[in-house]
Amino acid sequence: MSSRTILGFCRGFLFCRGLLLCTGILFFTGAVLAPSALHAQASQLQTSNPRKAGGQTTNQASNGDSKGAPADFAGVWYPSTGSTLGAATPDNPGQQFVWLDSEGKPLKGPLPLTAWGQERMKANRPTGPRTTSIDSDDPDFRCFPSGVPRIYLFLYPLEIVHTPGRVLMLFEYGHVIRQIFTDGRGHVQDAEPTWMGDSIGHWEGDTLIVDTTGFNDKTWLGYGGQPHSDALHVIERIHRIDHDSLMIDITLDDPKAYTMPLHTQKKYILKPDWNIMEFVCEDNSLNFLEYEKKVRIQP
Repeated sequence: MSSRTILGFCRGFLFCRGLLLCTGILFFTGAVLAPSALHAQASQLQTSNPRKAGGQTTNQASNGDSKGAPADFAGVWYPSTGSTLGAATPDNPGQQFVWLDSEGKPLKGPLPLTAWGQERMKANRPTGPRTTSIDSDDPDFRCFPSGVPRIYLFLYPLEIVHTPGRVLMLFEYGHVIRQIFTDGRGHVQDAEPTWMGDSIGHWEGDTLIVDTTGFNDKTWLGYGGQPHSDALHVIERIHRIDHDSLMIDITLDDPKAYTMPLHTQKKYILKPDWNIMEFVCEDNSLNFLEYEKKVRIQP
């Protein structure tokens, strides 16, 4: 069996986030299956060969017009966990971002939810000791787009493509395409709310500033059911730390759901020999919903 086949097999198991036993491939510890462990095992099976593109690496291939941009982010990037991915805590359940305070230190205690936000979070049903993806109302388990910034939580690569007037983010997870318009336009007025929002950007030196509004309130900020409202406003500052490292500084302002802005970071590592692989959420989800029906703890 090839390494690419094994990798695809493991990635198929990444929807197994409830109470499962994936013998020989995935290891489940405790009452809740941690998504980070699943993704980590898939990445350990990765080699430099599965993503090669016919002898031409991603950086060698032309992917549009990046000459007009002050910086070139073109290529395939894989998330670095490090200090930019947080584990569940009693105050903040579910794998999530490391949220930072105004001094850049990890935020302690529960998230600063408003009364509306607290009620919304109580009503959500994330996976837990007796909750699997069958019982959960996590929109991710129903193959809906993950939204911003949650799309950055998943340990799957993304490709950045420069075109005239746009920067495209092609996420392997869910095969989501995000358009960031850099042609000077403003936000779409009176548009229907969307899962990924309306993103416009401009350059400040070699940093791309992305401003996103127009979200619906159906996505979560983490696996623990952390909510947001349709008033969510996300600002991202995307810049290269060095040639092989990309940092995304993320600030969320949602006065309906949170009493203060939230800040976090996500770091990505350049993978010049990789391409984006196929990902079919519905196929994976169907298989594992059936599996969880057999192995879950009955209420």
